[in-house]
Amino acid sequence: MKGLKWVLAAIVSAGMFGQTGGVLHAAGPAIIDFDRGSYLLSDGTVWKQDVDNGGYKQLNFDLAEIEEGYGITASGTLVQLQGKGAPQILKNMTGVVHISGDYYLDNAGNVMSLGGKGNPLYKDIAKIADSGRGLALLTRSGVLKAGGFSEKIEQFGSSAEVTAMDSYSDSYSSVDDVAVVLQSGKVLLYNRFNFDRNDLTKYIPVTITENASEARFDDEGNLVVRMKDGTVLRTGSSEADRYKLTKSFPGLNGVTGLISVYSQGMYVKTQDGSVASYDVQADRLEKLILPGVTGVSFTMDKTNLTVGDKVPVQISESWTGGSTRKVPLKDAELTVEKPALLQKLNDGTLKALAVGVTKVTVKSGTFSKTLEVSISSDDIITTGALISGSMYLPVQEVFQQLGASVQYNAGTKSFSIKLNSTPVQLQLGSDTAMVNGEKVKMSGKVQTVDGVTVFPAALLKSAFGAGLEWNSSIQSMTITFGKAEMQVQTKQTALIYKKKAQGNLAKLIGKSYWVNFFDTDYRFQKVTIVDVLPDYKGNYALALKFASGKILYTYETSGEAWISTLADKEEFLTADPYKTYKWSSKVWEDIKAGYVRVGMTKQQVELSWGTPESKSAAVGGGIRVETWQYVGYDYVTFTNGVVSFIYTS
Repeated sequence: MKGLKWVLAAIVSAGMFGQTGGVLHAAGPAIIDFDRGSYLLSDGTVWKQDVDNGGYKQLNFDLAEIEEGYGITASGTLVQLQGKGAPQILKNMTGVVHISGDYYLDNAGNVMSLGGKGNPLYKDIAKIADSGRGLALLTRSGVLKAGGFSEKIEQFGSSAEVTAMDSYSDSYSSVDDVAVVLQSGKVLLYNRFNFDRNDLTKYIPVTITENASEARFDDEGNLVVRMKDGTVLRTGSSEADRYKLTKSFPGLNGVTGLISVYSQGMYVKTQDGSVASYDVQADRLEKLILPGVTGVSFTMDKTNLTVGDKVPVQISESWTGGSTRKVPLKDAELTVEKPALLQKLNDGTLKALAVGVTKVTVKSGTFSKTLEVSISSDDIITTGALISGSMYLPVQEVFQQLGASVQYNAGTKSFSIKLNSTPVQLQLGSDTAMVNGEKVKMSGKVQTVDGVTVFPAALLKSAFGAGLEWNSSIQSMTITFGKAEMQVQTKQTALIYKKKAQGNLAKLIGKSYWVNFFDTDYRFQKVTIVDVLPDYKGNYALALKFASGKILYTYETSGEAWISTLADKEEFLTADPYKTYKWSSKVWEDIKAGYVRVGMTKQQVELSWGTPESKSAAVGGGIRVETWQYVGYDYVTFTNGVVSFIYTS
């Protein structure tokens, strides 16, 4: 990294000084460069601060150098490491040999803007140094130039005579100082105000030292010089000392390169090939250690699940220096102890697949966090069987709900089951199971009941440690594995529940009625209540069977409403009306069609139109006149009990 100028606060936040952290790293690639919180390793990979999630992430671009938020690959391709769109390979920027500030130099001698895509800004250039206010250039012919200076600062014999250069600006729009290091070890410092009074185009260089390998300006304009013996010196801050190496750093020895320099500290390369940070105030040199994970956190929204649940998870790493990195589930090293129970999805959730208890572990480096997850089922299995006082469970449904694979061989009438990693063999007609290669005696034989193959429930307890809770009142068994539960019922269970729910309404079953106005499509047909169907929420439907065998299912209403409805002669009759009333077929035809005719009796009118809204009567001269009013201003008048007048609106 060369020419990096950024505030010291950013360095401290990246952990420049004293970041030893107690993190262990296996022997491997060494840190060879550092830039803006990114670490370049000797294998070409970069550990870069993860702005979005925190912590660091490793990028593999085969880089040889990192500078100014960019990287240069071994083949000279530019890679953007910081900023919008990063990280990305800039395929149109190739042959890069150096970056400084906002510019880069390619192997053809062209100076290009990092943000631009146009033509070269300068051509035939050997070296560049961007001060942030202007650019210093060394042409291939050995001419030294800089913004703010006249056209030429110096003419060297060749560009090869200069091994390194740097620039500094204290003004707003130009370069103030340019330092060059010659092959001989001489360091020359040029200031744009230090020129020959007799020849204003000629600048007077000041020799800082004759025995240097490298020179860099710090953020305050002081020149930091790496001497050939590996020591580091710096020019003074006062005007009198600005051209003198007055400041030494006793703690800096064996330095082989200056990565970046600041007034309060610097990054350097040392003889052992490592990168180290130096604190000027404390005079302390510390080897830079790659940031690492110091712990891992793993939580789930809930750990007691039901089959089918999709549960979000939160994973984060604690990193050296106190930062935290969120880890998306798809990128996490997550292991499910029993993968048949729990599945990792790309949407960042874990999906519960089957009943049981499993451990879920997240690892990061040497750190790990484990959660125990219990999964129950809401699906009640209803094909169990009670045989000689013992509960038997359906082979296929139970083991599949536990997440096992089940295969049936019709030829041998045997089941091959794999529950998690345990193989199980069940043979129809046999009371011996093979569990993980061992014979296990069961309390009864594997057998078929109502077309379903069942096995003794006790096998789950003896072979797999399940809890078995039997409820004899409803013939239901709850199977538990820790907090995980599933339920198996017999076919009688539903009948028991139903009978309890029916209560006193069960007495209606078997009773017969004749339909009246309850359903005009079936008037006067006999029906028998063959079932009372509870919805287990307080309402019931009736199953009504006709003489033809057809069954009509009614609407749902409360038990009290059904008692009232069945007792209402408007809805149902309790006796066969054809036998109660010996009327002609013509009269019955009119009644069923809802007609009222002159000459009909009160019973006939009431069966045809139903009970009136009101009645009125008058008696005189031995004649009784009675009028019935119906809804809609329909009237029927009876004279001595026989219809004599009909009025319809």
